[in-house]
Amino acid sequence: MKTIKSVPGRFFSAVRRSFRQFLALPLATVIGFVCLNALVYLADRSWSGGDAPAGFAWLGKLLGDRAALGGLLTTVASSIITVTSITFSLLLLAVQQGAAALTAQVTDQFMARRTNQFYFGYFVGLSVFVLMTLVTNTGFHRPVFGTTIALLLTTSALCLIIVMIYNTIDQMRPAQIIQFIHDRVLEARDEDLRLLAATRRTARADWPVAASIRARESGYVVRLDLPRIEEAVRRHARAAVEIEFDITVGTYRAVNDPLFQVRCRPGTTLDAGARESLVGETLKALTYDDGRDLQHDAAYGLHQLSTIAWTSVSTSKSNPSPGLSVIQALRDIIAHWSEDENQPLEDPSSCIVYADAAPIIATDALEAVIVVASESIQSQTLTEAVKTLAILLRHVGQPTADRLADVANRTLSSLGEHVLTRQLEAALEDLAKALTERGFIVVARAVSEASAELAASLGKLNSRSTRVPGTTS
Repeated sequence: MKTIKSVPGRFFSAVRRSFRQFLALPLATVIGFVCLNALVYLADRSWSGGDAPAGFAWLGKLLGDRAALGGLLTTVASSIITVTSITFSLLLLAVQQGAAALTAQVTDQFMARRTNQFYFGYFVGLSVFVLMTLVTNTGFHRPVFGTTIALLLTTSALCLIIVMIYNTIDQMRPAQIIQFIHDRVLEARDEDLRLLAATRRTARADWPVAASIRARESGYVVRLDLPRIEEAVRRHARAAVEIEFDITVGTYRAVNDPLFQVRCRPGTTLDAGARESLVGETLKALTYDDGRDLQHDAAYGLHQLSTIAWTSVSTSKSNPSPGLSVIQALRDIIAHWSEDENQPLEDPSSCIVYADAAPIIATDALEAVIVVASESIQSQTLTEAVKTLAILLRHVGQPTADRLADVANRTLSSLGEHVLTRQLEAALEDLAKALTERGFIVVARAVSEASAELAASLGKLNSRSTRVPGTTS
């Protein structure tokens, strides 16, 4: 099978992603400074020939002649460039240290913040403004207004450095990083809901599979062009064909990985030309990229939260604080999304079948935190996760409750690594009550029995790895 060449598409996708994630606001700020310089240049033409605008003669005397303006602008330009270089180097060093403490997700959230983008654009734009003003200082043009504005903006920039340093340090706190990702995940969910509202969840069981299509290139699928697929189905098969996707937005596909299936109504036969055209249009409706975008991919944010929790909770860092923050963020996300599962968005007439994977990924992320807590024996992290299961079980919808009950049942396998602290014992008791209230009697009984079995090891010298009486390590 011949691989589709999409280098130009990948390049433009990378450019769009870079502008969307960081470059747009800084470049817009720099362009704003350039436009401001052009306006100020026109205003400074009133000083040509040695004349002073009415009411501003004092300003010309204060700043001096052309030579004085040139010296002042040279000093300001060199100072602002030096300060900007040193400040940005220190900030990037702080970001690097934060990324080493947690994960590379720190860099992503730092770049995605609008305030940080504005800071970079402001300092670069100011440097450009001062340099352009310096260039216009000639024998026939005296940039008095330009120099005045440059001094005011430079003073503001020096004061802004203090704010920028504080914001950077504040953003490197794990709680702030996790909260930012949490907010972006909830915002990105809107993109999922748009796709869900225009598609169906389940395929028609009595419609046989006419073709199973595999990927012809590798990368992350970052966008689905639903109107293009619908138009292709309408043109070639009308209501006799449906497209069932095996993936969701954000999924990585290697060459020959499953992509989608073409299903036909019983008794309908697609000729070779129509099928080839339909498959080709559907493949073109998929946009590949080498990276994922948190702004439109909620699953990517969940992956980041899970990675942060795993890194910090494991013995690699042995820091329970970020893990606790991740658990709390996941609890809020699952609570929000449970409402969508109770009232699923769907278009029954759609010819596209698309799964809702984000809620499942959220509960899987919570399960991953529980697993890694057993590796580092962090009882406080496990306690918070068990509390989260109990809290959610009391109010989430049934699909979410089913998954949480399954997570609770699987969690019991890791209890042997822990000591039954008072907090953990109380959390397990509350979890058993919550499971009973939701009708998961078997799982509730298993939780109670596991807690009682672990309690039997209290007061004895047991193995660290298994808590089995009679051995030591």
